[in-house]
Amino acid sequence: MGGAVSFTIPNRDAFWTRRTVMLIALLLVFRVVMLLVNPTGLHGDEAQYWAWSREPAFGYYSKPPGIAWVIAATTAVFGHDEWAVRLASPLLHTGSAIFTALTARRLWGAKAGWLAVASYALMPGVTLSASLISTDALLLLFVTMAVFAWVRVRESRSWADAVILGVAIGCGMLSKYAMMFVLPALMGAVLLEPKTRAALLGWKGLGSAVIAGLILLPNLIWNARNSFATLKHTGDNANMSAGISLNPGEVLEFLGGQFGVFGPLAFPLLIVAMWHYRRSRGLPLWLVIAVLSPLLIITVQALLSRANANWAAAGYGIAPLVLAGWAVTSRRTTLWTLAAIGINAIFAIAGPMVMMSPGTMDRMGLSSTVERLRGWPETVSRLRTASIDAGTDIIAVDNRLLFYDLFYYGMEETAALRMWRFEPELNNHAELTKPLEIGERDVLLVSYYADYAPYFAEDFETLTRIGEIEIPLGGGEPRRLTLYRADGYLGPRERTDR
Repeated sequence: MGGAVSFTIPNRDAFWTRRTVMLIALLLVFRVVMLLVNPTGLHGDEAQYWAWSREPAFGYYSKPPGIAWVIAATTAVFGHDEWAVRLASPLLHTGSAIFTALTARRLWGAKAGWLAVASYALMPGVTLSASLISTDALLLLFVTMAVFAWVRVRESRSWADAVILGVAIGCGMLSKYAMMFVLPALMGAVLLEPKTRAALLGWKGLGSAVIAGLILLPNLIWNARNSFATLKHTGDNANMSAGISLNPGEVLEFLGGQFGVFGPLAFPLLIVAMWHYRRSRGLPLWLVIAVLSPLLIITVQALLSRANANWAAAGYGIAPLVLAGWAVTSRRTTLWTLAAIGINAIFAIAGPMVMMSPGTMDRMGLSSTVERLRGWPETVSRLRTASIDAGTDIIAVDNRLLFYDLFYYGMEETAALRMWRFEPELNNHAELTKPLEIGERDVLLVSYYADYAPYFAEDFETLTRIGEIEIPLGGGEPRRLTLYRADGYLGPRERTDR
């Protein structure tokens, strides 16, 4: 009998291991192909990250530098087409899936590894993230890497795993400061959980912290030299300056968004799994806390101010492990988890394929979800003509996303592109690096906002409205931009009506 057991367990492990590898590989191929045939242009945020990649630095106004570095790497090899700008995203999520599989396998075996990978890789939030380039893709890679090292170091107590943990935390902080959401659970585990305490409360833990600090140090120096721009922007996102008020509607919107991020069935199952975590053999309580930390913190922020659905993204690098640990406790929990994975798989395949057909998007009434990705070459062409007709040497805009899309699609081939500032205080990286300078003349002022004419009149010696252009975006409202010829820029002013 002993021989029979030793024979079947490796085969069963091999069965799940093969399926894990197949799922990761097939999704990578599918997502890269979808990028290659994706007809949509870059979102303004994507164009912004691309612009940063053209000028490598240790920091940028609104984000740490990691996202710019990975775009610089892919575009250096494959060029600057939209798919090449986005290519890092499916690659990064593949790395995250591998770390997730290795961690779940170490905790509960190969079957849990497949369940965790399927829960992660087919997550609606990951499906969307893999189709564009964002800081979340890079953040999740280092969250999953940190958890992998954390689980290993609890058992091995090796310097190698402690080093990996430090590298993951440091690089995660260079990706997005939301990496900090993982730290309370880790520090709590160091103090209160026996295995983590034995592994990291000493020289190895100090080594991990020093490595993470050294990796982050250049970004901190950059911030110190630039008035702590990124740190200030991160604080501004909390939007607490206007005072504290309770916003239950924002809480409901944020929590509702989590069904869209993790999955319509997967998210409630995650709540159940966290509630019954003791049933999951070998599931550290601190993994549960690491999922709860960002969810609770951002829920409180939503109540007091506002919050976007993806602000708790750090927790979703860990949530698939919690769900998988619960799923393998019984046949019933496994079936529920498989049902959740199946629902997510439908979105993971159908969603990108629908996006490949603009006509289908329009017929389904979804054009508003992609209108910011459409019509940029046409917009640049119309503005080039307007600039030539007006005889202007400078094109200035009043919207950050508009600035970076125009920049990516070649506006500066016609005229210098500048960012007009609403107020003296900096609000984005374009205002920091490409501001409209005092005294500049022959400016084509392109306004995204329909009601900014009084502000422009305050800021220029002369201002003449030229007209308006409309760019059809298919199925939805056109892109409307108001054009002015402006001369004698006087500089940004304090706005008394705001």
